[in-house]
Amino acid sequence: MNLSKVKNIFFLLVIFAAINGRSVAQNQWIDSILPPDHLLENLPWMGDDGKVESKGLFDFEDIRGIGQKDLILIYRQSVPVNELDKPHNQTLVVCFYDSKTQKYVKNFEDEGGPIQWVKLLPGADKKSLTLILQRDDLKGNQVLKGFAFLGGGMKQVLDAMAPQVFAKFVTGSQGSEIWCSSKVSPKEKNDAEHVFSWDEAKSQYAEGKTSTAAGWTGSSISAPATVVVAETKPVKVVEAKPVVSEPKTTHPSKNGWWDEPLDAQAASSKLNTELAPQYIRKGQIAVLGQKARALFSELQKKKVDGKSINGMRAGYYAAVASTLLDMGNKKDAAYYLKIAFSFQADNPDAVALKEKMK
Repeated sequence: MNLSKVKNIFFLLVIFAAINGRSVAQNQWIDSILPPDHLLENLPWMGDDGKVESKGLFDFEDIRGIGQKDLILIYRQSVPVNELDKPHNQTLVVCFYDSKTQKYVKNFEDEGGPIQWVKLLPGADKKSLTLILQRDDLKGNQVLKGFAFLGGGMKQVLDAMAPQVFAKFVTGSQGSEIWCSSKVSPKEKNDAEHVFSWDEAKSQYAEGKTSTAAGWTGSSISAPATVVVAETKPVKVVEAKPVVSEPKTTHPSKNGWWDEPLDAQAASSKLNTELAPQYIRKGQIAVLGQKARALFSELQKKKVDGKSINGMRAGYYAAVASTLLDMGNKKDAAYYLKIAFSFQADNPDAVALKEKMK
């Protein structure tokens, strides 16, 4: 019996217990909710403190506010074990219980890149809940989405995108606000580069007045249109190179994440600004380490000088430390910052982070 079938059986047994013994045949569950070839994945819930923790393979929440538990789960297509760590799509599913047929029926699903976290916010009516999620789009961006039960079904009420999305949720007398930044999680409203609040007239989250951060202007959104958040990436001082007028033809490398011919600076930047935050937030720092080692090993094969490689290693460990610090893990951040300095004592990213941590 393969892993997928074992998970399916476990899922069915727990569901049966959760709905107080309602009798539903196994083939009905598979046909109405899950495709035949799938793997259930843990639900990464974001708590009020901003920390992301797993609630298991599925959860029951009263999304509609009618006193009935709705089923929430995430699945992916089944793949061989040696391909589990490769980039993949995930599908989030919400199912409502149908008392007439006595089974859960899929009402809504959203498919895309890996989901970083899921969160429930109080709805505008104070009874229903708004489902917020953040996922990668597998193109180097992160997407923030929101869905609410309106007019008898789940409707999209928020859609925003940026190279990195840091969100903080604040609930007050006027309802919930979502403070967004492309740098770090905002501590105060003035730190946010975008602020979304519920617009009753439009029945969606709309952008109100934004902060005065450089590069930002106030605007509103009309879901499901996409708000493209201004891209902010670390600026590194590198040695000037002659301008090459001839266009370069590139193709994906065998390892899957850098292009050939290998551009050392471009690959290093992608490792630090895209892969490091992505994999660390998913708790896959070991997978990130494998990708980093693959790059540095390839650079050695290409006869890149040791001093340059050490500088890139230092930048990589500084990026790991910076991401951990942004997530509130100062202890581990200090550990990786120490490793960064062991490769290059004057690495500018490491020096800047050290000052930030004082």
